[in-house]
Amino acid sequence: MESAQIVLYQIAVMFILILLGFFLYKKNIFTRRGCNQLSELVLTVVCPVLIFTSFQKDLEPRLIKGLLISFGLSVVSHAVSIVLGTVLCGKRRGADGAVERFAAAYSNCAFMGIPLIEAVYGTDGIFYLTAYIAVFNLLSWTHGVMAMTEKTNFKSAVNALKAPTVIATALGLALFFLQIRLPDIIMQPLNYISSLNTPLAMLISGITIARSDILSALKKPGIYLTGFIKLIAAPLLAALIIAPMDIEPVIRDTIIISTACPTATMTIMFAARYGKNSVYAAEIFAVSTIASAFTIPLTLLTASLLG
Repeated sequence: MESAQIVLYQIAVMFILILLGFFLYKKNIFTRRGCNQLSELVLTVVCPVLIFTSFQKDLEPRLIKGLLISFGLSVVSHAVSIVLGTVLCGKRRGADGAVERFAAAYSNCAFMGIPLIEAVYGTDGIFYLTAYIAVFNLLSWTHGVMAMTEKTNFKSAVNALKAPTVIATALGLALFFLQIRLPDIIMQPLNYISSLNTPLAMLISGITIARSDILSALKKPGIYLTGFIKLIAAPLLAALIIAPMDIEPVIRDTIIISTACPTATMTIMFAARYGKNSVYAAEIFAVSTIASAFTIPLTLLTASLLG
């Protein structure tokens, strides 16, 4: 119950920042090009730095065990989302169907997940979240590419290993197990960069929503189907599986919150990259982000009652 209340409060804070991003775009203070540059900064610098610094901890058996559990549950969570998306959106072919299947399967675990989990559980939550983000990157660049292109292409797996967040996780893990702690003169700038994640990610979300036609999006049945899978069906099924397990609440809630996050921003980028309907992808992102303000706390509350 307490975790759900904290998440609800943090979502309110984040949506104020989203509204600021919306306003700045409407006033032409930010442009489409500026939004793309900010997204690149967050994805390639800020998120990886935050992930890397979360591993600057003392080596404890509890953390190692928890990280392994997080990896296992992250695979289960993604499997649930992928299967539901494939089954429920499977009959829809072409550009829109491909976008829907990807959008239903992959969550905004970096932009939305990191700020929420950091607010509730601090660096311990981010530490376990790295497992979910690593699985997200590996699957989105393999299964996700195949879902979006509707072709089998295993060569894209190499790209997954090149993702900045995967590299940051690998480096962070190496220093964690070797117990190499960086000096304060290096950690302080890295912490400053890490602190940019929440405000920048929310501004980008607000700008993306401002670029979408929400009223037009609400007339499209596919958006409701995708939103139902991403925000309700997949998180609740994951919660039914995970909540009864005898694991630390921080691990349980981290995976459930990550699963309950709205559609990944990568949906828009992949749609544009592979010649699909990127406008539709942006509409799904916008609607699911707004709706998640209500569905994430409800999912977490449900999980706490099941546990």
